[in-house]
Amino acid sequence: MITRKVIQTLYKKYKSLPESPDCLDMPLLFECAVHHKINIDMDGPVDSLIIGSIDPVSPFHRIPLEKIHAIVPFEEWVAIVLHSSIIFLNRKSARVSIHVRTEEPSLWERIKHFFRRD
Repeated sequence: MITRKVIQTLYKKYKSLPESPDCLDMPLLFECAVHHKINIDMDGPVDSLIIGSIDPVSPFHRIPLEKIHAIVPFEEWVAIVLHSSIIFLNRKSARVSIHVRTEEPSLWERIKHFFRRD
């Protein structure tokens, strides 16, 4: 089961990009996410990962390979870790779940909010 703590651990563990997109475990992605119609576009200006199970108008449909931090397998999901989001692809169906990291308010913002309460 993927919990909030697991998600935070993924962000911390994979906070930097790999040396090259060649270091990513792409075969794992093709093996485990067969329901998602994964393709690699090498013909465009930037090499991109295309996830066919995500709507083409979504910003998560086409991801530049140079922006992917890691590909991590779980029992039921495969995670594609980016800087501020994680795309979870289900291994058994075309289900997709996306976690978008939000910034927590700074100390100064929390103090201002505390004194603005009515």
